[in-house]
Amino acid sequence: MGFFMNFSRPGRGVSKEEAAKRNYFDILGRHFFDLVKLNLLYVGCNIIFIAAAVFFIMPYYFEIDAVLDRLIFDQNTLLPILPFIPFMFMGPFTAGFTFVLRNWSRQEHAFLVSDFLEHSKKNWKQALCLSALSTVVCYLFLTAVIFYLKTVAFKGLVITLSLIIAVILLGMNIYTYPMLVTFDMKLLDILKNALIFTLSKLPQSLFFLVVIGAVHVLLLWYVPFAWVILMITILIAWSGFTAIYYAWHVIDTYMMPKAEENNEQVFDDAI
Repeated sequence: MGFFMNFSRPGRGVSKEEAAKRNYFDILGRHFFDLVKLNLLYVGCNIIFIAAAVFFIMPYYFEIDAVLDRLIFDQNTLLPILPFIPFMFMGPFTAGFTFVLRNWSRQEHAFLVSDFLEHSKKNWKQALCLSALSTVVCYLFLTAVIFYLKTVAFKGLVITLSLIIAVILLGMNIYTYPMLVTFDMKLLDILKNALIFTLSKLPQSLFFLVVIGAVHVLLLWYVPFAWVILMITILIAWSGFTAIYYAWHVIDTYMMPKAEENNEQVFDDAI
């Protein structure tokens, strides 16, 4: 009896004609249950880090009003750093997670478990550096925003600049991991290309960030328990698939043809 999910069985293949016609909702529908499996696999592999983050944040959660008062009014209070630390180590599994989603988004086959683990291992160094860097930048950014909101008179200007920088940083995250698992590039070049794509495609990047962010914010605000359950089962994979589906369109348009047209290996494809 089918009580257990089959993580190794390949999904239905697609013809060349189907592969050429990328349709978000069609791919999402065909891979919906695969996304659930991938979400559970990703959460399971990162369970130690997720549990550590929850453990570190719970003392502040139970005293949230006092913590917010200190952050807002006390000049010497810094944002707690411990809840951020576990996220520094989630990069390798995020690389494997991204590889599987990238293949599905461009309508190519991926073995859920074996490809996930293989590319987590294959890209672990760069992915670990990227997750550590992203976490440090996030912490410093939030700390700076809180500091300037307490010390600068023009709070509207601080909020406006903070929103612009936040959009750019989040937009870069859409592109970094798909490039990391596709090309043999230095991390600095990945970040540079991600910044170029984010700025040149800012309206599109902002649209996808708003869609994904709105789903999370609305669930977290109105039904936080449902948000937790969905994060465990499907929401992480859906968010990743939605971002990578768009990111691959940009990467395929501006990076892949270049190597083919010049007939030389500009990028080493790490597929």
